[in-house]
Amino acid sequence: MTAEEPGLLGNLPRSRPGTRSAKRQSAKTGSGPRPRVNPASEPPKGDPVGDAVKGVVKVAGAGFRVADGATRHVLRRIPRP
Repeated sequence: MTAEEPGLLGNLPRSRPGTRSAKRQSAKTGSGPRPRVNPASEPPKGDPVGDAVKGVVKVAGAGFRVADGATRHVLRRIPRP
């Protein structure tokens, strides 16, 4: 098998991955990388009591959905006259 024949390795690029072409290097701007914003350094927003209440409501809602699904399943299995 020669280098010109398409085969298993025919679709691979000829250049090394991770290197930029000359076009990209010449078009590079001097702005540099953007600074990262660390969300962990920001103070927590919101009310801790309100957040706890929202969490309890979500858990209760999930419980009601599970109970609703179980009730529907049981009622479907009851024989009809």
